Amino acid sequence: MTDFVKDPNFQELVVDTTIENRNDEGPMTLENFTKLMVQFYELGWMRGSGGAMGCISGSELMISPSALQKERIREQDVFVYNISQKTEVQRPPNKRITVSSCSVLFSLIMKETGSECVIHTHSKSANLITQFIKSSTFEISHQEYIKGIYDPFSGKCLKYSDTLTIPIIDNMPSESQLLEPIRGVLENHPQAIAVLVRNHGLFVWGPTWESTKIMTECIDYLLELAIEMEKNNFKLVNEDGYEKEDNLSEKMRTLLFSDMAPV
Repeated sequence: MTDFVKDPNFQELVVDTTIENRNDEGPMTLENFTKLMVQFYELGWMRGSGGAMGCISGSELMISPSALQKERIREQDVFVYNISQKTEVQRPPNKRITVSSCSVLFSLIMKETGSECVIHTHSKSANLITQFIKSSTFEISHQEYIKGIYDPFSGKCLKYSDTLTIPIIDNMPSESQLLEPIRGVLENHPQAIAVLVRNHGLFVWGPTWESTKIMTECIDYLLELAIEMEKNNFKLVNEDGYEKEDNLSEKMRTLLFSDMAPV
């Protein structure tokens, strides 16, 4: 997007800076942001120039650049926006570098859910599982790493016996064209903390950058595990020990991502 500050969702994005910082390691910094890009590259999530991250730090929003190798990003290459003043604070010295095309998706998700961080990966497992699963949702239960996933309704983490549900949407020619499908996910799956994009990748959002990183790692593990389970004809959901709650969309959603972070 050539002028992200004009994005309608960014214009409506509000952050309560009076809330005490919720990150155990402190607010996101440009140094940590670029270090995470390198980690995500090494994990295979952001190879080539793909993948992206947006993170709120105080009254500022940091977003990775488009078309840059993520393991080579410098602090000066990160786009920074002041949320209160709706201004661009920093952009790469090279004027030809643009903000990630995911920026409009990040602002939508943050505005609608209260999330402070969104990570977009292109991991193999996120791509491949959508080719195994032909339905519109991925579900898995009775796995230990489900306990690393935050539940925005309860303000706590899911239990081992819970069923993790991640909506799946179809891919589009560009990330910006995923805006309406993701809006549909947020409206129809208010408990969702992630969405899979068929033949493409994964978006994960959370209350802090730490919890979002942890959830992305847990989900990627569960997707990789699910692929092996599918190959061996193992059921992903233990239906005997699973009672699905009805009418979740009618429940009062907690102030999404309250001060309680995943353990």
